[in-house]
Amino acid sequence: MEPFALLSAGLISLSDGQFDKQLHLGAGLVVTQAAARMDLPPLQTCLASIGAGLAKEAWDSRGHGNVEFADFAATAFGCQFTFRF
Repeated sequence: MEPFALLSAGLISLSDGQFDKQLHLGAGLVVTQAAARMDLPPLQTCLASIGAGLAKEAWDSRGHGNVEFADFAATAFGCQFTFRF
């Protein structure tokens, strides 16, 4: 239940009309969870999310969208759910 509470808090904090950033955060979460289910160590699950963000922005840079650091950051932010304190 804890990851859902954190996910809700993350989406609420981005609710100022930036639906695109919410999608990027969701994609980062999906990539992180998929990597975790493949039994990758926490650092590698986080790197998978960061890699997905970089890949998406590289795709955008080839004329398929707008390159934005905030999009990359929102995707990479999905890895925060990898580490538990």
